[in-house]
Amino acid sequence: MRLSRTGRPSRSRRIVLLATSATALAALVTPYTTATAAPTAPQERDRSSAPVHRGPVLDVQQTARAQVDECFKSIGGPRPQPQGGACPSGFQPKINGAYVWSAARSGDYAYFGTLSNITCNASSTYSSNTTPYVVKNADVCEFGKGANAGALGEIYGDARTPQVLRVNADTQKVEDLTPTSDPLLKRTVGLRGAAAHDDVVFLFGQTVNEGQTVGQGLSMFAFEGSTGKFLGSKAYTDLVSARGGVVAADGNLYLAGRAPGVNGGRVLRWTGDKENPFAFDVVAQLENDPGYLTTFKDRLVASGWGTQVPGERGAVSGGASKVWMSPPIPSTGLTFDGAAAWEPIFSWDEYDPDPMLSKGIAWGALTEWRGELYVGSYNQAAVGAVQTMWKAYGQPKGDVLRKRDMVSAARPTTVFRISDPGSQKQRTTLLYGEEKLPVYNPNTKRWTSKPNLLGQKPKFGPSGFNGNVGNAYAWTFTVFQDRLYMATFDSSGLITPGSHFTAVNNGLSQAAKKNLELVVGPSLKATLGGGDVWRMDDPAKPAVAETLNGFGNRSQQGVRVFLPFEDKGFLYAGMASSWNLRATAKDRGGWELNRLTPGAKRAPLDTRLPKDAREAAAGAGITGF
Repeated sequence: MRLSRTGRPSRSRRIVLLATSATALAALVTPYTTATAAPTAPQERDRSSAPVHRGPVLDVQQTARAQVDECFKSIGGPRPQPQGGACPSGFQPKINGAYVWSAARSGDYAYFGTLSNITCNASSTYSSNTTPYVVKNADVCEFGKGANAGALGEIYGDARTPQVLRVNADTQKVEDLTPTSDPLLKRTVGLRGAAAHDDVVFLFGQTVNEGQTVGQGLSMFAFEGSTGKFLGSKAYTDLVSARGGVVAADGNLYLAGRAPGVNGGRVLRWTGDKENPFAFDVVAQLENDPGYLTTFKDRLVASGWGTQVPGERGAVSGGASKVWMSPPIPSTGLTFDGAAAWEPIFSWDEYDPDPMLSKGIAWGALTEWRGELYVGSYNQAAVGAVQTMWKAYGQPKGDVLRKRDMVSAARPTTVFRISDPGSQKQRTTLLYGEEKLPVYNPNTKRWTSKPNLLGQKPKFGPSGFNGNVGNAYAWTFTVFQDRLYMATFDSSGLITPGSHFTAVNNGLSQAAKKNLELVVGPSLKATLGGGDVWRMDDPAKPAVAETLNGFGNRSQQGVRVFLPFEDKGFLYAGMASSWNLRATAKDRGGWELNRLTPGAKRAPLDTRLPKDAREAAAGAGITGF
């Protein structure tokens, strides 16, 4: 196909470049070339106290990063520990730590939980394929020959004990508080959620036993926030996943998590203390798995998820996902008597005209900002939509038709603003999305384009913020110094390490896999790779790109957690990377923890998707695009 040398590529052509990446990567066990600087824009000021600037405003300093913790030579072979950071001759350094997966603040301390080797866990959980593989200089998954196979079975042979880190926000000193002798931690696959209240910090993760899949239970670990003292742990069987907690207007801590079985979840109110930390009351039972939880004035709001059953390649059951709002919280706190008053205030199928794809999309991050609710979407594990459709209608044969479906089913990060949520005056505005969306006809087996069901044009831009379909997930939203920061999971830099998972999970040929690994992956990483953060200074104006390349590290697929320290003038960004064989100086793999301090006034980033992405692909030898 001839490459266009002028103008912005059409959306359909842009999607082709990213189609296979958007279905592949960083399943969340259940989202280069530095952007060209545009001319400096004058600083403006809106009606609020927050200044408006068209370019990045954050300075970035690294506080910690995942270390080389093993040396690799061959699958199932010896794993010597590095000595002084170096590996023996013939061995590669390996970084198992992939995500800063959770964060909570207690006083002057920040607590973080980690996750290891996410690409391996995703591949085995979603497709049940446990054939070991190596993607050269990118990623290795050993499964049944992995270090943890004897304890957890082949599915989680690549799991490693997660870390608990505490950072002094005044000195930036980092402590490792991991309770390594706790037997429950050894059966915990990552620490996905965290919360803090009354000098108690909780970190919780997903419990597995040998031969089982994720979702067997919830592990919870408690610490004294001011000292870091370990208070103990508890395993729950009435919850199997939880992602965070919030302190509401009534002064109580609330958590949300998925219940056992296929669908649904619960909201809990903490009733414990330091002496008895593991005490909770159920205050709501929801038909969706409640993912993210936030406050809106005197209420709670949860983003709903469908459930991806292990072994079904990421197909979702229980959709469509809804945004849920609690009744007003009384001063005595929510009780289960009020559970029936929780109401869905918006559902994905109120926007998406495809009745089957609507069941495969979840809600991601959400937050209140300036009296309105902002909520983003999540194409679950970047495979939820297409696999849900294929489960219902059947999967076509061959790479061409499968890639066609993957392209058309892509639903990049979509952002809505809900004004007066839960009231008769509620208004939902499409900020970033699509006026028309692809819809599949199972009778003709063809795709057509239909208007979104809101009948709206996006106010500020296309889905993915700038049309980057690699932005599959609104990963974390936070408000800091009266600005709204929105981070995405950007899969465009993960095509190479995710090539095996993409091919196996979606039934692509070995030729397609090699094309992803060796050609498409390097080309798109060089032009679009690295996680994005978008900032809104003024609700009436489009978001500004704070970074388009993982703050300068293209192997970082995004900010997984934000943790603001408003009173100290900075916020932490816990990053994520799945490149476990990339212990390099440039674009290093493994998680990073960065401290972000406002003060920079840099020129705006060019947010257009580069037309040279196609030229870079052609230069790397791609044909047929």
